[in-house]
Amino acid sequence: MSIEEAAISLGASKMKAFFYITVPMMSAGILAGAILSWVTMISELSTAIILYTGKTKTLTVAVYTEVVRGNYGTAAALSTILTALTVISLLVFNRFNRGKDLSL
Repeated sequence: MSIEEAAISLGASKMKAFFYITVPMMSAGILAGAILSWVTMISELSTAIILYTGKTKTLTVAVYTEVVRGNYGTAAALSTILTALTVISLLVFNRFNRGKDLSL
């Protein structure tokens, strides 16, 4: 913020200071977040396509279906279950991993 304030005090407009100073500093984080979201979305999509049949339904497909139908309470409950299962999975993994770093 102090760099942007310095640019403004030296005569740059607020918009120019934002686009020439703040945006380049944020761009790496925005790009990394976009790539991470894309990879997560693609892997979830493939899982949902493989597992989803008329008799089986993944939690993410169920959440999406409930949101489309306007049943936000049911979607929130299913999202809570999905979040809890994710946290439990990470805790179990961390327990078996005993805090060691995971390297590929």
